[in-house]
Amino acid sequence: MINMARINPFRAFRPAPDKVHLVASRSYVSYDDEQLKDKLTNNPFTFIHVINPDYDEPMPSRDGSHKRFEKVKDKFYSFVEEGIFVQDETPSFYIYRQIKEGLDSIGVIAGVHSDDYRSGHIKIHEQTLEAREKLFCDYLDITNFNAEPILLCHEDIPSLNEFYQEVMKRDTTYDFSTTDQLEHQLWQLTDQQEIDFIQEVFGNIPSMYIADGHHRSASSVLLAEKRRANQPTAEDLISDFFMALMIPASGLVIHGYHRLVSDLGSISNAEFIEAIGKRVSIQKLGHKDILPKVGTIDLYLDSTWYRLDFSEEIHLELPDAAWLTQEILRPILGVQDVRNDPRISFEPETTGLDSIAQKVDSGKAACAFILHPVPFDQLKKISDLGNSMPPKSTWIEPKLRSGLTIFELGDN
Repeated sequence: MINMARINPFRAFRPAPDKVHLVASRSYVSYDDEQLKDKLTNNPFTFIHVINPDYDEPMPSRDGSHKRFEKVKDKFYSFVEEGIFVQDETPSFYIYRQIKEGLDSIGVIAGVHSDDYRSGHIKIHEQTLEAREKLFCDYLDITNFNAEPILLCHEDIPSLNEFYQEVMKRDTTYDFSTTDQLEHQLWQLTDQQEIDFIQEVFGNIPSMYIADGHHRSASSVLLAEKRRANQPTAEDLISDFFMALMIPASGLVIHGYHRLVSDLGSISNAEFIEAIGKRVSIQKLGHKDILPKVGTIDLYLDSTWYRLDFSEEIHLELPDAAWLTQEILRPILGVQDVRNDPRISFEPETTGLDSIAQKVDSGKAACAFILHPVPFDQLKKISDLGNSMPPKSTWIEPKLRSGLTIFELGDN
């Protein structure tokens, strides 16, 4: 199999320009119940209505059921009939830019061939659950669209970055801001020479890395295999592709993902510190003002900050989160499965250290472990080796909007 990216333009369904700021939404799982209710009650155009099509019915369909998926599909096409979404007439690439303080990301939205995932040209750093893959494959098969791009990153390419700089000088197709203080810009590209240029550039990229969307990409490949089985001799099917935003590594912001421990079991705070000190260098910090670096983890316990330093034994292929589990959480606290142990919770770096410390001070948690942001080089190294990170190792930006571009998966 040829080790080169195959990307195609597509005819996106996009929000009408006067409604785009009302339609495009964060992933619905990022809203709590009160926020969802507010969105659904006060914004008739939000894409959340598509994802929650029968929220106001007395007996809504069960979440994850085929009946729910059918209603999602029907609601989307009702938005099309009402003119909320309009399909582009010409297959296009879409240059998307997201801006906020500390973040300026730009890349191309395109259809990416599932063969690139199967061949390992698109690399993963997180293992997926088979049940979730199958469920989302069923969702895609019934609804027949991708509503949010999978986020892929790649090494910076000077000619591509220069091209993006030229595109940013043009009038935008969309330019709007959202309440989370993000600015979103989109340019539709239909010029064949520019399309050819982008396809050639990505055809020569040695590898791309999934930054966000491991389950969605695995499920998209399952769907491609399912539909291909029904048409084994057909040329490329639309469902052989999935929608992705591909950005250079310089536009990727990787935040740390911290661990909170609700209780220490039968040992005291002093005994916990003593047990850690037998396994790794630990010292008190006079104050907490910088995040730890690779090979160090900070601990907040009993109103005191400590630094655990294991930098002499750390390697790029061993994430700090994995070291914490195998050297501290498992042997001292008996945590066998970080994802499912009720004593362990996770907080992204964006929560802020003061908020995390307050949870410990108030007794909501016994202690907190602060992890550094995983460098892109480490993510790349782990992916290249075919290894995976522990759950909740990274909180990656940009976070993409649902409903900004819709990729229809062909005839079903």
